[in-house]
Amino acid sequence: MKISRVRRLHKIVATLTGYGFGGLVSELRIFPFLPLFERVLLRRKEAGLPTAVRIRLVLEELGPTFIKLGQVASTRADFLPSDWVEELKKLQDMVPPVPFDEVKAVVERSLEGPLEEKFRSFEAEPVASASIAQVHYATLHDGSEVAVKVRRPGIGETIESDLAVMWLVADLLVKYVPQARRYRPREVVREFSRVIHSEQDFTVEGAHANRFARMFEGDPTVRIPKVYWKLTTAEVLTLERISGVPIDEVEELKRRGHDVKKVSVNGIKAFFKQVFEHGVFHADLHPGNIFVGDDGVIIYLDFGIVGRLDRELKTYLATMLFHLVREDYRRMAIVHRQMGLIGRDVDLDEFEDALRDIAEPIFGKSLEEIKISALLMKLIRTARRFNMRLQPNLLLLQKSMVIIEGVGRQLYPDINMWEVARPLIYKWMVREKFSPKKALEKGRDYAGELVDAAIELPGSVNSLVRAAVDEELRIGFVHHRLEGLSDEIGGAGRRIEKGLVTAALLVGAFMAGVFSGPDAPRLAGVPLLSLAGFAAAVLFRHLAGRWERGGDEV
Repeated sequence: MKISRVRRLHKIVATLTGYGFGGLVSELRIFPFLPLFERVLLRRKEAGLPTAVRIRLVLEELGPTFIKLGQVASTRADFLPSDWVEELKKLQDMVPPVPFDEVKAVVERSLEGPLEEKFRSFEAEPVASASIAQVHYATLHDGSEVAVKVRRPGIGETIESDLAVMWLVADLLVKYVPQARRYRPREVVREFSRVIHSEQDFTVEGAHANRFARMFEGDPTVRIPKVYWKLTTAEVLTLERISGVPIDEVEELKRRGHDVKKVSVNGIKAFFKQVFEHGVFHADLHPGNIFVGDDGVIIYLDFGIVGRLDRELKTYLATMLFHLVREDYRRMAIVHRQMGLIGRDVDLDEFEDALRDIAEPIFGKSLEEIKISALLMKLIRTARRFNMRLQPNLLLLQKSMVIIEGVGRQLYPDINMWEVARPLIYKWMVREKFSPKKALEKGRDYAGELVDAAIELPGSVNSLVRAAVDEELRIGFVHHRLEGLSDEIGGAGRRIEKGLVTAALLVGAFMAGVFSGPDAPRLAGVPLLSLAGFAAAVLFRHLAGRWERGGDEV
């Protein structure tokens, strides 16, 4: 191990011991790095405080990388105790700013030119300073006002060194401290490593900002800053500067004449639009990243952490909320089983009752009365009880919903988030499950798979025939009621034939929809030729069934 990492490990051990975690340090068996006199004489700091508080203080004392680790860990309510999660949420990036000379050197090296060549003016004092970067206001030569995010010099090396120590500590915890395994330290470090590496590359954050700008294009209630790509690199991110008031400064918003109820409703709608329409959501929605413009528009900032929901998870979430607002707990339980989130051995009636106990208290209450954070914690405890499989992105989404709850309560205590969300969920469900356009999109995917199978089928049949001819395929029969077996095979053949014809008609209908031009006649957005193919498939299937039943009767 490098000397710098040994020193860092020594600092970690000393800090842990100082905050009353000497027993844990002893179990980790790394005492050789801590001198004996330090173990004996080291003054314990705040040792009488609760464990969760002391953990937060340890992370704060160890600096930016460990503060960020705690922030990431605060999203993992699936395996951390609730008091730890609540305490870790208090972690803030309290980092002294880097001297301007060092910032200037990073900008000039990264943008490959003198600062004066790239910007008309560049403020020396930062407006924000965090663990990975700090932000400076600047003006371009065309007069555009921008905010420039600059990566802290040497932060990459610091993070890699701290990550190496974190992996060592995680391995020691798993090896020597059995009670720590339930908190899955390696998984926490792995997820943190992924997040921290992504956040270091500002081109990734710029791409996220562009994506959100496309998502809200044409939406008058949300605004996303423009990315100046010619002045953006992995170390420097240049964004349009948009003025506004932080969304949690309610009195200032009222003083400026904003309708706080309208702002709250628009914020909730924007959040659910991200989740259900796009499956991508801003996952760092603390009030410092949400502003309200002079025209009442919501402004999103800092796209370093983004959550994603694939089609399966998005459908699960929408279906769950759809049944939740209808108070259909039986269907909620069935969906959990269908998704494989609970095992087949789980009693469905018991799970239904557990879901009812969680959800029913929220109905008929205002947002002021509903504590969604407590609701989610109860859901997590229920998940543990039934050994549910929870996905990190779903937990990230739950954290975002808790923050939205807090912001909504500050803005307009009487608003009911579920009442705002209900029509949006219904709209998404109807469009996703019953829209002909969506059916056509899914059919296009299935049609491609069927075409591939049809192309491969002749070759497969040819191989089978050749194997039989070459006597490589041997089939033996036992003569026992062979006539009945022959009839069954014949019936199976007829059913396969009808199935192939039906499949051919469906594929033809899908292909007609895929390749129809924009001028083709349509009904409800679906080409008439495609609809005719679907109708022919249904009619053929119906008639074939009648013929088969008629033959059986004869």
